[in-house]
Amino acid sequence: MPTIGQRLSRAYRKLRWGMVRGGPGRTPRILTVQTANGILSFSNMDLHNAKALYIHRAWEIDLITSSMDYLKREGLVGKPGRDILVDVGANLGMICIAMLQRGYFREAIAIEPDPRNFALLTRNIEQNGLGDRIRPFPVAITEEAGEVELELSDVNFGDHRVRATTTGASARMGEERRVAVRVPGRRLDDLLRTEARVDPGTIGLVWVDIQGHEGRLFRGAQETLRQGMPVISEFWPYGIRRSGLERDAYAEIVRSRFARFAIVDAATGRIETRDVAAIPEIFDAHPLPEQNLELILFPRVG
Repeated sequence: MPTIGQRLSRAYRKLRWGMVRGGPGRTPRILTVQTANGILSFSNMDLHNAKALYIHRAWEIDLITSSMDYLKREGLVGKPGRDILVDVGANLGMICIAMLQRGYFREAIAIEPDPRNFALLTRNIEQNGLGDRIRPFPVAITEEAGEVELELSDVNFGDHRVRATTTGASARMGEERRVAVRVPGRRLDDLLRTEARVDPGTIGLVWVDIQGHEGRLFRGAQETLRQGMPVISEFWPYGIRRSGLERDAYAEIVRSRFARFAIVDAATGRIETRDVAAIPEIFDAHPLPEQNLELILFPRVG
């Protein structure tokens, strides 16, 4: 629980955020602060990740701690020779930098498709002294190689998404008004084998947060997932449907690649393990844009 001093500091930073960010007609600029995830630079134009980092000076540290403590207890991370983290949707580097600084992994592959985020990712890697341990790649991970459209949120720089040609969910977050840029798309298997030149057998964990596109990633990661490392993934049914996958299609992708999963409640540290057959049930229970979960997925081996 935060101390009184910590709560007062947070309240002060919350008041200052409006001044630091600037009012209407604000000029874009880069802010840099010390956080629990390392020294991080971010844009004042971002109302989500940047605001949270400025006020709280941390990003998903409870999720990292709860998940990694559980995986260590289960003997699923920390295995000899499995010391590489793959961070897909790395954004500013909040996850991969924190993971390496806390000693969970020796090296990381950080994948981020948005050019502006990627520039900040590389800056953050360097200013934390991790240039020789984190290798960044400016691509979108999907199910087929080729250019993809990345639609850009102008208020949440962590909510840029690969745009689907067809989608089963109506746009409830103004997606139709988003500017899109074309970026290279890669299958995870291909990127790791030919560009990163990483043996999948050395990967200890895949962390993926790509705004509903996770099912497409899983389709292009069969060779990687066959090595049996756990996957920590956002589960966002609205985003999944916006990616062009309906409940049953997503559930089948998950069932064919994973044996079971766990739901992580980062606030309490509670972790509930479920059979993979329960995916449709939790999909239906979280239909709204603001409803999402964090899952640990355990691949089928062999």
